[in-house]
Amino acid sequence: MDGRVRISWQDVGEANTVRVEYPDRPLTQVLEFTEAGAPNEAFANRLVDDNRVRVTVTTKKDGEQSTPTPSAWFDARWATHPVVQDATLLADGSVAMKWTQPAIGVDQTPNDPLDRPLSDEWLKITLTPAKGAKEEFLLPAGATEFTVPPRQRPMTLRMSSGNEWISWIPEGRWVRVGVMSAGMSVPALESYGRYLDIMSTLDLFYCDCAEHGESGITVQLQARANSSAPWKTYGRFGADTVDPVQTPMSSLGGRQYRLWVPAQKAHNGDITLSAATSTAAKSSRTVANMIITRFEPSRLLVGQTTKLNVRVQPAIDMTAALQSWNGKQWRYVRAVPLKKGIAIVPIKATRRGTTTFRIATPPVTVSGLPVLATTSKPFTLTIR
Repeated sequence: MDGRVRISWQDVGEANTVRVEYPDRPLTQVLEFTEAGAPNEAFANRLVDDNRVRVTVTTKKDGEQSTPTPSAWFDARWATHPVVQDATLLADGSVAMKWTQPAIGVDQTPNDPLDRPLSDEWLKITLTPAKGAKEEFLLPAGATEFTVPPRQRPMTLRMSSGNEWISWIPEGRWVRVGVMSAGMSVPALESYGRYLDIMSTLDLFYCDCAEHGESGITVQLQARANSSAPWKTYGRFGADTVDPVQTPMSSLGGRQYRLWVPAQKAHNGDITLSAATSTAAKSSRTVANMIITRFEPSRLLVGQTTKLNVRVQPAIDMTAALQSWNGKQWRYVRAVPLKKGIAIVPIKATRRGTTTFRIATPPVTVSGLPVLATTSKPFTLTIR
């Protein structure tokens, strides 16, 4: 195996020269010089890959070289190296691989003395995990596809082949199966219509050593009304594994959010694969956005009229409440009907003093999403 050939001959103790001939190249190599009386034996560690090869031995006596004595013709065709063409990470974690392997060609020296059974040809896939021992999958000679069963990731898959003339080490295109993970931070509470400052991160490992830098990854920001509702994609963003990426979205009601990363596949010399992944669901609640809550004017005389100006989002019809602070608690003053989120209510000043007020909106549902009951910041009215 591995191309090592033992050559022996008979003579009467002369010095010898052993040569290897490759007539189709043409090439002749001197393999060995033996002294007179030395053992009639020589070894070739590896012959040149060729269809027709033979060994010749000449003797030297009294300064004269004999006519070369040849062996039978034989072939020394090396096994060809498999070339990975494609690999796909399947849903169950197995990897479907396809490759080509050039044919050795027609045997031009059939039944030569060095021919070996086809069973001496071998083909295999070597799986190298980030942790643990390597695993080999022996395949039938001539196979062009195989599905590697699910194994712990990250891992590397490499192919090799061999026969009686050569054993190729795993080389060529690798299949690298990595582990992608995603992270996301979502504000727990935000006002209606404002952008949620959602920050997302990606991490990708093809080994147990260092994170792999990868760019051009398209991620999806998804949301749903509750845990029983289906996820819906609201935005697609370009991301990488180096820097966090902003994935903003308007707060339009209480929802759950997640970052979805589709399965990745790239041909960058090697074939790199990673399974789809996502963050856990993150919840964010929504309160009404109190855009305007004030008296205009906020300072006036008894008998004059001011206007209570209220504008909130969501811009829907609802009945809010005007509340006042009595030094101990908030007390209901009157209803404030909002039309499309707006109310302008005339109020006549009747009693001197400075009073602190606020607006309270009820819980509402907008397009199936909840908006919590909300109170505005306090504001004052001074009457002299």
